[in-house]
Amino acid sequence: MISQSIFKAYDIRGVVGKTLDVDTARGIGRAFGSEVRAQGGDAVVVARDGRLSGPELVGALADGLRAAGVDVVDVGMVPTPVGYFAANVPLALKGGERRVDSCIVVTGSHNPPDYNGFKMVLRGAAIYGEQIQALYRRIVDERFETGSGTYEAIDVADQYIARIVGDVKLARPLKLVVDAGNGVAGPLATRLFKALGCELVERFTDIDGTFPNHHPDP
Repeated sequence: MISQSIFKAYDIRGVVGKTLDVDTARGIGRAFGSEVRAQGGDAVVVARDGRLSGPELVGALADGLRAAGVDVVDVGMVPTPVGYFAANVPLALKGGERRVDSCIVVTGSHNPPDYNGFKMVLRGAAIYGEQIQALYRRIVDERFETGSGTYEAIDVADQYIARIVGDVKLARPLKLVVDAGNGVAGPLATRLFKALGCELVERFTDIDGTFPNHHPDP
């Protein structure tokens, strides 16, 4: 039985193995995919952070989305803003350029390693409150669309960095300390700041979902 307690005001999150598992993720995928189709959409971007539970949860989520008849574009292990970015720009896919305006990022945010969750954008807008509760009711009532969506994995990191470098010009060179706490932002942040011409001192910029050095909370 799915736990209503994980359906929060602004996201879905719980403790993996207790209130959150792959069956829950699959149900969320089916419910969200059904809502995407109800609003005229046909595809969803998925992404995840570096937590150890991420691969299984995003895999089950993608299965649920596809079962609801929506196509899945997986942008991999990236910070949440990159997932949102992918839902706002044209994406180069096998079938040609395509815009996908819905997104789910599997992330535990600043919480301890045993947490994970889902941040969602539906047809261009972040969902919250009653919209999140409506997903819970869809799952309980099993009101799902059916179909067979496709799956494609792509890398949008270069596109994301190029967009920022094209928009941002530093008035003077900067020397920065980047402490990512072994979170998912580390590798991308170092690439981005170097592309902007910054000199970096790196701390814990490798991804480790156990967060061995300190809590990944800025």
